[in-house]
Amino acid sequence: MSRRNRNGAGTTYVNNVRGPTSALTSFLNERGIRRANPAPAPAVSNTVEQQQDEENQSTPTTPSSSQTTRTARLTRGRTITTATGSASISTSRSESIDAVNTSAGDVEEEEENGDDNDDGVDLVPISLSLRTTRSTRVRVAVAASTSSASSSSSKAKAAASKDADSAAAGPSKKRRKKDASDDENDEDFHDITGYVSRSSFSHKGRMPQGSNRIEFCSRCRARFTIKAGITPAMDEDDGGMLCPTCAGATEPALTPIPRSKPAKRARRKQQKAEIESQVPSLQDLCIQKIANYIEDVEAFGDISDFSLNRICKIICRNRSLNPSTIQLFLDPRHVDLTLYDCTNITAEGFQSIAQFCPNLRSLKLKMCGRIDDSAMAYYTEHLTDLSSLSLVGPILITEGAYIKLFETVGERFERFEIKHAARFSLKALKALCDNCPNLTHLRLSDLNQMDDEWMEPISNLTKLRSLRLRNPEHECVSTEPVMKLLQAVGSGLEELELKGCIALEDRVLTDAVLPSCVRLERLNIAGCEEFTTEGIVALFTEWKLNRGLTYLNLENCVMLKDEALVAIAAHSGATLEDFGIKGLDELTKEGLAAMEQCLNLKTLDVSWCRAMDDDMMERLLESSPKLEKIIVWGDHRLTECCPSRKGLKVVGREGDYMDLRFM
Repeated sequence: MSRRNRNGAGTTYVNNVRGPTSALTSFLNERGIRRANPAPAPAVSNTVEQQQDEENQSTPTTPSSSQTTRTARLTRGRTITTATGSASISTSRSESIDAVNTSAGDVEEEEENGDDNDDGVDLVPISLSLRTTRSTRVRVAVAASTSSASSSSSKAKAAASKDADSAAAGPSKKRRKKDASDDENDEDFHDITGYVSRSSFSHKGRMPQGSNRIEFCSRCRARFTIKAGITPAMDEDDGGMLCPTCAGATEPALTPIPRSKPAKRARRKQQKAEIESQVPSLQDLCIQKIANYIEDVEAFGDISDFSLNRICKIICRNRSLNPSTIQLFLDPRHVDLTLYDCTNITAEGFQSIAQFCPNLRSLKLKMCGRIDDSAMAYYTEHLTDLSSLSLVGPILITEGAYIKLFETVGERFERFEIKHAARFSLKALKALCDNCPNLTHLRLSDLNQMDDEWMEPISNLTKLRSLRLRNPEHECVSTEPVMKLLQAVGSGLEELELKGCIALEDRVLTDAVLPSCVRLERLNIAGCEEFTTEGIVALFTEWKLNRGLTYLNLENCVMLKDEALVAIAAHSGATLEDFGIKGLDELTKEGLAAMEQCLNLKTLDVSWCRAMDDDMMERLLESSPKLEKIIVWGDHRLTECCPSRKGLKVVGREGDYMDLRFM
């Protein structure tokens, strides 16, 4: 196709390119000229050439033809001030095609001859006009600095010309905004220099973003990290992943994957979805609303004991139970009352319990530090049906008040629990054992005065089914008195707790528990540091009369090893539901593997068992389908990749998602 220049003048050129092309492009194609930057040289008038000839005669040093040609290519369509300072040359695509042809022909002839341009124009770009971009100005300046040095008179004239141009422009001269043609010139400049500006940088070219993950080698079971966006080498035998060492290279065989959005951890996303999907029931919403505005509630009306207990738990957690709100939980129809935090209740508030609930049979008061002898005396007189009493923290009640209570309640007393009571003495315990022979549950915890002498009065309670002796003073309870106690009352015990009795030895297990406690279902010997692997193995190996335990706590029995767990699993594996082995750091994976025989496990505490890892977790989940809760504090070998399943609550795993709104 043919194309004529814009003003209709000049010669028509024909090429084989379809689409709009400039006249200069057609001319260069006809001459066979191929340049990285197809920028035409500026057209130079005859008048300027004569002036440059005169200047060259006076100045022997002239730039080379290649430098002049390169400078000319970089100044397409721009105003250039020469060294003579007497002429300003302006060229554009709108000029006549004849002038462009003449200039381009001169440039081509110079390149073919390769001689010095005696008649060339010494172009020193001092200032560029409107269509100049920043990158082009920098390149022109570099071209001028690398050219041959001109005479001092030429420099003076160039400076004078620059000053004259600046004065002519005046303060009203403003920089024109960059348009589309400037972008084209920048692209031409990039073609010449190979330089890419910062503006062409793109974030899309970066590596795919995402979090790294941890896997285990299928051969050596070593732990290694897989970076985001890559895949490791695979084992041809079983299709598992290989670490860099097993793959035979310093780095695994990496295969790039398509760029995608950062992938969140599937497990955390699933847990969050489960939490958010738990829509509370209308009953839960009502209970929460009532607990939040408990001060404005006048009466509950007809409400079930279950809902009443839940409301009590919430307001006790918020420390909102006080003498005014306690009246909401007092009703003559109630026979069972539990208050979980009585810190703000005064002695008069405790007395009001007996006034408004005279038919109580079971009373549990926790954190009741303000209850005193007057309140206990009031209970003794007015709670005529009381058969179960639990007190946590009654530091003001004296020995006489306890004795009077036990003498009054007498044989109807069946359950008694006391904790953190510094004034509960041996004399009060003897009054309890002598006047209340029908006790079935006795729980003594954290009592400063507990010692070996306490074991003899307890031996008279032959109807005991639950006995708890927890956290006595350091080594105040020894082996011999406890053996005599268990031999006396052990035949009827279903629950035994000796937590914190650090002075007990293996003989308690082999000579007392083994022959006497044949009906035992729950055993808690946490903190008994003197119990050894041999004692545990002897107990569970020869304990033929016992049908199996449902609860066993071996927390901080630090001397136990794998053989103890093997014996326990062989004896109680079919019945065990709640198992605690916290702090047994001597265990290995072989010992933990014995728990696979515990098919009915629901709760498991393996905190600070260093051998617990992802593989062991997977095996336990497969063998214990009823497992609902597992505690893994301090098990650093469990990673975020360890398996889980719906309905299982894992507590203590590093990096787990936690939403405090539901804690």
